[in-house]
Amino acid sequence: MSYEKNTDLESAPPPSAPDSWFGRLVDGLNAAGSVLIGAIMLLMCADVLLRDLANRPIDGVAELVATSIVIIVFLQLPSTLRHGRMSRADLFIDPFIVRRPRAGKGLRALFSLAGVFACGVIAYATWRPLARAWTDNEFLGVEGLFTFPTWPMRAVVLLGAGLAAIQYLLLVIQDLKESVHD
Repeated sequence: MSYEKNTDLESAPPPSAPDSWFGRLVDGLNAAGSVLIGAIMLLMCADVLLRDLANRPIDGVAELVATSIVIIVFLQLPSTLRHGRMSRADLFIDPFIVRRPRAGKGLRALFSLAGVFACGVIAYATWRPLARAWTDNEFLGVEGLFTFPTWPMRAVVLLGAGLAAIQYLLLVIQDLKESVHD
């Protein structure tokens, strides 16, 4: 639940937010995303080798890679927020927090509140397509060659966006508490 600094890659990592079931869950999903990255890399290498050496490409690699990118983003998003590694423009907010801590943390809470809204909208917008993909047995790929169901990807988007919204909400609470104490 912190905005830790992560620019010094040589030193030991700073102490993380207190361990909780939520933290373990989002960090576990992050690890699953990393494993998926490795699996996709192996699949792409195997496809290239088979394509070049045996003229036998693996069917569906392009579809699996495209879908996996979406899955990886939403598996890793909540943990990225939790550990303060989300890309952002620190040029303004960090110096502002140093000069005016109460106002700066209030502004950062407002930005996190926008994140709650954005991720909430993504989760809400994903619910109906997920239900439709499940009931209509929706598939991606080329019929007769390679297909796979779309509902797992949609479920991961719903889960990741929902957990990211919760993480943003935790950051809002943290910043509001800190702004009151500064």
